[in-house]
Amino acid sequence: MLAETSITNPTLPQYIGKRIKHIRTEIAQTSQESFACQMCMTQSNLSRVYPSCFLLYRLHLTYRINLNWLLTGQGEVLIH
Repeated sequence: MLAETSITNPTLPQYIGKRIKHIRTEIAQTSQESFACQMCMTQSNLSRVYPSCFLLYRLHLTYRINLNWLLTGQGEVLIH
């Protein structure tokens, strides 16, 4: 689990980016290029500061990611 106890505002873009990286490295366990391909995006679009609605949808659909966790850091990573 990604530790976020010292984060003052877990909705800031850099923390959302860290959570997306956590999904890629710990859940998908794949390269940036492969992950971007799985999300039907280019690597540069995946690296944007603010995630698009399309990326949020693909993360939820592909990996059952809890969007509340992704955006706020609260709750479980995966939806069961």
